[in-house]
Amino acid sequence: MIVGSPHGWLVTADARSELHLLNPATGDQLSLPSVTTIEQVTPVFSDAGDLQRYDLSYYDATLPRKEYNPPKPYAVDRLRRSLYFKVVLSCDPSSSNGDGDCVLMMIHNPYRQLSFARLGTDHQWHWVTTSFRHSKYSDCIYHDGAFYAMNRQGGIHRYTIQGSCSTLDIIFKDTLPYTPAYNMYIARTMCGDVLQIFRITSESGESLETHTDATQVYKVDFDKQDIVEEIDDTLLMKDNALFIGHSYSSCFPTEDYPSLRANHVYFTDDDEYSLMEDSDNPRDVGVYNLEDDSVAGVVSPQPWLNWPNPIWIVPSFTKIDK
Repeated sequence: MIVGSPHGWLVTADARSELHLLNPATGDQLSLPSVTTIEQVTPVFSDAGDLQRYDLSYYDATLPRKEYNPPKPYAVDRLRRSLYFKVVLSCDPSSSNGDGDCVLMMIHNPYRQLSFARLGTDHQWHWVTTSFRHSKYSDCIYHDGAFYAMNRQGGIHRYTIQGSCSTLDIIFKDTLPYTPAYNMYIARTMCGDVLQIFRITSESGESLETHTDATQVYKVDFDKQDIVEEIDDTLLMKDNALFIGHSYSSCFPTEDYPSLRANHVYFTDDDEYSLMEDSDNPRDVGVYNLEDDSVAGVVSPQPWLNWPNPIWIVPSFTKIDK
């Protein structure tokens, strides 16, 4: 299972629900802090000391902790499907000096909370505590020395990491009601503009296959605390292509990448529920044209691409110095 692709590295969850970093271009691999160090996860062992299952506690990011439901048991290989949503990195691990300057931020359940860890120095995930209304995150990027996390109401929260502590600044207020029909993303253009991308999906018939119906792109105006009207194709997006999904949300100038289609959004399936529970279904992978609101396949005929989940990646060919 893949839960991120920042800086050319895949963030994978193995059959024991443990996370790893893999660079598919160089073969480099790195282990991450154990799943058992995540605040809401408790390992359960047999009398012989064998790992039997994990219990996932359902409390939000508020202190003191309040459990809304009893802990839910998960098989060792099934926890990953319910726990992990997305992992992003502050930098390319290949360029890191190994003393903790590369930070990982993870969006995870329950309630789409945040935890972080420093690569190479931390042996546990540090839980980010905040109010319940400041969780339920949908996406995260690293920008100007901090993590920008966007929630399901369109609010953007900047987290600055110092040691094992995080500082929260609400830099963009909630602008939307909770909209479960939307998948929401945050990305940054090469010129530094921050974008919000809303992806509207639906399910088809009894198969419950997910399909993208529409994609809307907005520019964030931090000074006015509002989003600019949907970007005209003659303006910001005319020379750019967006990539969204479980990958790191990215915007690329088509002048530098002429094989990409300007004013298009490339998407992969990241529906949290159908993706994990209906892993035999074909996946929602395609290209959305912002000019005429049409959807096309990436290749034809469309490959099945059911499992592991498809994801975009920009290869990194830099090997780690050992």
